[in-house]
Amino acid sequence: MSAVILSVVITSIVTIIGAFIIGYIILRKQDLSNFAELSLKKSEVLLQRAKNDELKESLRLETNRYHILFNNTKDIVFIHGLTSEGLPGRLIEVNDVACEKLEYPREELLKLTPTDLNAALPPVAILGYSRSDMVVLSDADVAEKTRRYMDREAQVQMRDILEKKHLVYNTVYISRNGKTIPVEIIAQRFDLQDRPLIICTAHDITERQQIQLALQESEQRFYDFFAHSPIGVALYDGQRKLLNVNQACLKMFGIPDIREFAKFNMFDNPFIPRTFRDKLNKGETVRYEATIDFKDVLKFSMFVSGRTGQASFDIMIQNLGVDSGYKPKGYLIQVQDNTQRIKAEEALRQSEKQLRQAEKMEAIGSLAGGIAHDFNNILTPILGYAEIIMRACPKTDPVYQYMQEIHRASNRAKELVNQILTFSRKTEKEGHPIHIIPIVKEVLVLIRAALPQNIEINRIIKTEEDVVLADPTQVHQILMNLCTNAGHAMKAKGGILEIRLTNFVISERSSEFPNLHPGRYLRISVKDTGTGIDQSILGRIFEPFFTTKERGEGTGMGLAVVHGTVSSMKGTITVETEMEKGSTFHVILPTIEKEEEEEIEQEKPLPVGNECIMFVDDEPEITRMAGEMLGSLGYTPVIANHGSDALKLFESNAEYFDLIITDQVMPGMRGLELAQKLRTIRPDIPIILCTGFSETFAKQQAESLGVSGILMKPIIMRDLAELIRSALTGKSTQS
Repeated sequence: MSAVILSVVITSIVTIIGAFIIGYIILRKQDLSNFAELSLKKSEVLLQRAKNDELKESLRLETNRYHILFNNTKDIVFIHGLTSEGLPGRLIEVNDVACEKLEYPREELLKLTPTDLNAALPPVAILGYSRSDMVVLSDADVAEKTRRYMDREAQVQMRDILEKKHLVYNTVYISRNGKTIPVEIIAQRFDLQDRPLIICTAHDITERQQIQLALQESEQRFYDFFAHSPIGVALYDGQRKLLNVNQACLKMFGIPDIREFAKFNMFDNPFIPRTFRDKLNKGETVRYEATIDFKDVLKFSMFVSGRTGQASFDIMIQNLGVDSGYKPKGYLIQVQDNTQRIKAEEALRQSEKQLRQAEKMEAIGSLAGGIAHDFNNILTPILGYAEIIMRACPKTDPVYQYMQEIHRASNRAKELVNQILTFSRKTEKEGHPIHIIPIVKEVLVLIRAALPQNIEINRIIKTEEDVVLADPTQVHQILMNLCTNAGHAMKAKGGILEIRLTNFVISERSSEFPNLHPGRYLRISVKDTGTGIDQSILGRIFEPFFTTKERGEGTGMGLAVVHGTVSSMKGTITVETEMEKGSTFHVILPTIEKEEEEEIEQEKPLPVGNECIMFVDDEPEITRMAGEMLGSLGYTPVIANHGSDALKLFESNAEYFDLIITDQVMPGMRGLELAQKLRTIRPDIPIILCTGFSETFAKQQAESLGVSGILMKPIIMRDLAELIRSALTGKSTQS
């Protein structure tokens, strides 16, 4: 029983202990489970705390980065909200640049709205005011309407930003001190706690506007240069299509507009030299001179032009190269009209040619003067002795006849010398009554030797009234020029040269001869059966240097000289012509009464005297002849062959001499020098200067020294006798 009880007790105890153990185990497991759960939660808390710390650090870094970017950008940056009316609200945040450029302290700037900073005012026309309204309205009225307008604009702008979340626009801000800042604003929307905000980045575009203005000014300058440049300019693209052309270029070519200019191919036309055309085809830059005949332009219908004749152009076609994509940029063409310059250069060349001709003629004149001086020295004794013998012999004596022939031949030689002297004379010749018929006969004799045998010469004289007031050398020159031209017109096929002299009367003034007075005239007609003169050049034949002859065959001065000479004789020259039938030149000269001419030529006795005259010349033949001539006139001659000898004679016997005749050109002492020294000894002594060449400078010096007259060589006895008497009676006869 007890064992059973003990067993029961033991079993109960064991059961209780087992239950405790099991409960402990269960509780232990539960504690371990709770501990594990707590540990897990603690780990999660620690992990979350670490994440939070990391987020805080990241937020701190982001905040620092934001503040760095916000405050260190070069642009104005600010954040603002919106009012209930949809207008920009006060600034919430601004960066340091905004404070600096807008010149506001941060606290003061944060009290403003973007509208307060806006300096862009609307134009008066947008406000709806006229100029007269602006005069009568007050500033407050205008300001109120301006504010309402600006609010409407701002509302529209804010609405666009909210809808599009991004907007770029330009405006002008004004700083606290009134400085205006043009800006480009990039506005962006972002939401914070369901509240829309706008962040604005305002970039100062002052420099950009300055660059744009400079660019516009540069473009305007280019346009002004392009439009108003005196140089013709045309622009082409890379495919050689015309882009633009200025007015100067259009004017040079006589083209009315750009559309018509585009028809002219500047890169390939017949006026481009072939070598340059090849270079153009290779794309090279070229510069060349082109002469454009606008008759060819019209003929080939190249373009419409109002220009005529020929024009010379300096043309440069410049290849502008390629761009960054290696595409051709195009071509720039510059054109200069050198027509006037070339004409001026040609005129200059002609002037230089005339100058060279004048210098050559001056040299020939100097040579002619020397030849004339020597030749006159030779002629002087021949003529002088012939006249002395003729005065000593009766006219029935054969010797008189011989001397008369010598005298006539010597006079012809004297006239030949005068023709040589024509080259060196600087003044116009004075005319005197002359017969034209003898000169015509002489010219025909001379021209016959110069013309080919297939040209026949006819002379028809139907007048005896051939006395005109002229210089024989000039008449000779007129006839020789006209006959030479007539011969040139017939040189190919031959023909007939005819000279006809007829009377010509003008009863009243007429349009045909406007320069001629009514009266009697001599008409000299030079006719040929040659080629004739083309009507297109008929009006230019009397122009200086105009000629149709080949180079080297004529200077173009012949007819010009004829025209000038005939005009100086108070006459005129006309021409009749027909192609392939010939031409006739009519020279019309006024005649003088025959009685007047005969009275002039009437023989007069030579004046004589008995005074003592010294004759000075370095040629012994001349002094001996002069002594004989003076003696035959009744004078007492004293001769000297050197200036120094004459001076010595005069110094010792100054009162013995009544007149001095001295040659101008002598070795050692010239005639004017001798005259000056003689005048210092005896101021009242009459002096005649003898010369074979009329020098203008010598005449002027002679006048200043009071020389009584100038005697031209070869010495003619009548000239000598009359000049001596004039000098002795005190009459100046300087020529």
